[in-house]
Amino acid sequence: MKISKTKEELVNMYIDSLKEGKIPWRERWVSSLNVNGISDKEYKGINQLLLSYVTYKEQYNDNRWFTYYQIKQKGYKLKDAKGKGIPVEFYSVYDIKNKKKVDFADYERLVNERPETKVNYRLICNTSYVFNASLIEGVPEQDKYPYDKSIPANNFIKKIISKLGVKYSERGNEAFYSPSTDEIVLPESKKFYDEYSYYATQLHEISHSTGSKDRLNRNIDFKDKKSYAREELVAEISSSFLMTKLGIIPESEDYNNHKSYIQSWISILEDKPNELFKAINESNKVYDYINDLVKVKDKEIER
Repeated sequence: MKISKTKEELVNMYIDSLKEGKIPWRERWVSSLNVNGISDKEYKGINQLLLSYVTYKEQYNDNRWFTYYQIKQKGYKLKDAKGKGIPVEFYSVYDIKNKKKVDFADYERLVNERPETKVNYRLICNTSYVFNASLIEGVPEQDKYPYDKSIPANNFIKKIISKLGVKYSERGNEAFYSPSTDEIVLPESKKFYDEYSYYATQLHEISHSTGSKDRLNRNIDFKDKKSYAREELVAEISSSFLMTKLGIIPESEDYNNHKSYIQSWISILEDKPNELFKAINESNKVYDYINDLVKVKDKEIER
């Protein structure tokens, strides 16, 4: 198949990237980690994981969480929050001899100075319930993103989604395609750094959706690391090919993001150049499939 000059240059860029040193990758949107609404400290480990899951499940639009005590202390009021408190765990150090809690920094300093005293302390696991700011009246508005407006929907991409018949929504802090529900989920457009980042992410997830058995049937095994890596290569290269139709001039950082993403996934595969060529071939199929599906000429694409 004859490919366009722009696509040919992209292909050469990806091949050359295999010889380059590791290129840093930047997430294309502002990811809001869950924080305590008073201290602004990020929750760690399993607490962060649990709160992220609840945020996604409940479709909360705020990343701040408060204990019941903090809510009362600030004069706020819970609304419709029955059963919605989430248990988070935190550890403290207890001084057995003096029968009091000790600051972690002080504990580490004391034990470093006198290691034999470590037996005088023990870790205590405390559980506290926290509530999302969305459930609390009186909490100040949050200036969440450094942008003042959402990025407009792109007509070409809207038409692709419509023609594919795939479900689409914007919520949470992750971008993914769910094969089980045939659904694409992205963070809200206002979380993205720019138009290129937003549209490229949409097209990446759209490319994943073409692999379903009712479309191009790529037989993806998401539980197999290598199969998943191959699919990520196809989605990212397809996304960059499709972006050439939108007339948005990419910055060098955009090119590097594509290359970095491809580097990270191809590192998992043993036959790297051959795997890259296979992924490029599959990406051409995705590009042609979407073009044929949408049946739109370049000059008809509007933003």
